[in-house]
Amino acid sequence: MYRVGVTRRFSAAHRLEGHEGKCSRLHGHTWGVEAVFSSAEVSRGGMVLDFEAAGAMLDKVIEPYDHRYLNEVEPFTSVRPTAENVARVLFTGILKAIEGGGHPVSLEKVTVWESPDSWASYSSS
Repeated sequence: MYRVGVTRRFSAAHRLEGHEGKCSRLHGHTWGVEAVFSSAEVSRGGMVLDFEAAGAMLDKVIEPYDHRYLNEVEPFTSVRPTAENVARVLFTGILKAIEGGGHPVSLEKVTVWESPDSWASYSSS
């Protein structure tokens, strides 16, 4: 199996209402995001997915959340904006882009970092 990944960063604030701890207060992160794509074969050009195309998909999915207060942006108006949920939402958005874009690859997982030491991942398996 071949695997390729792209990473991006975006800035956004959130608060975890009802959480017992510091994260219940408004705070921000420079979120790191990694999307990992896989395929059993490479294209005639020798690639799983062009890095530029992968990065463009990730950029498009991240854009609505960049420099925003996540609690005020769908779907986080009704879903807590935890790192786990951010990873799932971004995964779903990238998956839709792959399915609609004719890319013969699978999205393996999306990992989101709130800090250099704290991350959450979401995958379909």
